[in-house]
Amino acid sequence: MGRYLDVAKKINNPSALTQEQGDLVYAEIEDAFDSNETIVLDFVNVESMISPFLNNAIGQLYGKYTSEKIQACLKLKNFPPSKNSTLNIVINNAKKFYSNREGFSHMAKEVLNIE
Repeated sequence: MGRYLDVAKKINNPSALTQEQGDLVYAEIEDAFDSNETIVLDFVNVESMISPFLNNAIGQLYGKYTSEKIQACLKLKNFPPSKNSTLNIVINNAKKFYSNREGFSHMAKEVLNIE
């Protein structure tokens, strides 16, 4: 059995812009995945969307689940075609980050001069 999530209703806003909004969607996806359910995210009422939202809603899934699990259990409906490239960048960056989290942390500390 699958779940359905109207993204705009979940975030109570037609603009999907913040990490906090992404976290709300992520929590729903995580709950569905952990219950071995598929979930459909419907973007029908979303008027605008940027990468911080997508990073938290979808990108962080790659830190806990395999690509195969995500592809099998997460379905996007009415996703704006103009945001496909943004989503692809988010997914590729998440895969790189979560495959070498320690390396990214080390590099960030070097760049920011943090010990």
